[in-house]
Amino acid sequence: MAHARRVLWIVMLVLAAPGQAAGEDAEKSDGFQELLPKQDEAIERALAWLAKNQARDGSWNAGAQGYPCAMTGMAGLAFLAAGQTPARGKYGPQLTRAIEYLLKQQDRSGHIGSTTDGRSMYGHGFAMTFLAECYGMEPGTEFGGRIKDCLDKAIVLVSKAQSSQGGWYYSPNSGTDEGSVTITQVQALRACANVGLNVPDRTLQRAIDYIKKSQQPDGGVAYRVGMSGSRPALSAAGAELLLMAGMYNAPETKKAIEYVKRHVNADNSRNQHDSYTTFYAAQALHQIGGDDWVKYFGERRRRYLKEQNADGSWSSPGWGASPVFDTSVGVIVLALPYQYLPLYQR
Repeated sequence: MAHARRVLWIVMLVLAAPGQAAGEDAEKSDGFQELLPKQDEAIERALAWLAKNQARDGSWNAGAQGYPCAMTGMAGLAFLAAGQTPARGKYGPQLTRAIEYLLKQQDRSGHIGSTTDGRSMYGHGFAMTFLAECYGMEPGTEFGGRIKDCLDKAIVLVSKAQSSQGGWYYSPNSGTDEGSVTITQVQALRACANVGLNVPDRTLQRAIDYIKKSQQPDGGVAYRVGMSGSRPALSAAGAELLLMAGMYNAPETKKAIEYVKRHVNADNSRNQHDSYTTFYAAQALHQIGGDDWVKYFGERRRRYLKEQNADGSWSSPGWGASPVFDTSVGVIVLALPYQYLPLYQR
């Protein structure tokens, strides 16, 4: 699988830049330096750790904090980002069990997860994103039909749970909102729309407007509408949301990206939201490409290769604060250059 990733990426680079020499200029513009055997080895070791730590019911969790649907969605995305699929591949059985687990967690309202965990909308969003990417691989099968039924109900739940301001909060019936949950739901809806599911345009547009209203004069994004003070983690997520919405040249997007360039890098993200910040900053900078992405990715990769635990996992402080979340983010970020998942493609 590692060799296949390298071959696929080389082919993509050749097709994207025919006739360009694979020298220093090619590395700088196209990212040939992104191909390292140690990078593939780190991904493989991390996947092996995730597989070993999957529960019998198909879930992953954040230890004492739980969050099984959020962790299962993230771990599943990590496998998919590395080129694994439910139907084939070394870790197909783990992915199939993860899908089955999440399908069983949906209640009659369409909500995926338990509302008793306090932050269930994170799990709902990450689970939707993972299931949507899986549905894109299984659209004409009976298994795919079950995933579609789940996602159709989940989309309805998200639309109903949207606040009057256009955002979402930790639980589906809260009536209020904040930025980090909002971004999770928008990415889930975008993933569903990408595979042809019916996502209300108005729901997405109101969510985009929510991020715009949360943007500060310096280009960053505040915790919620009406609050002041930019937060690096939310700003990275907000920038990715605007890019994902196709607003590449919008003034709001350019300001958000400039904020990320100024305030987020591979070293100063060592804070209580380290993995969360990295997860979205890497996606946003990968979308815009160029020297900023090359510099960020090179530095972040060095950190991952240096800080990977002996068992293949990663760990850092912050939300989720668990090896499952951190390891999933590590795999997703290191695998971004291979662009296996439509949601993370340029």
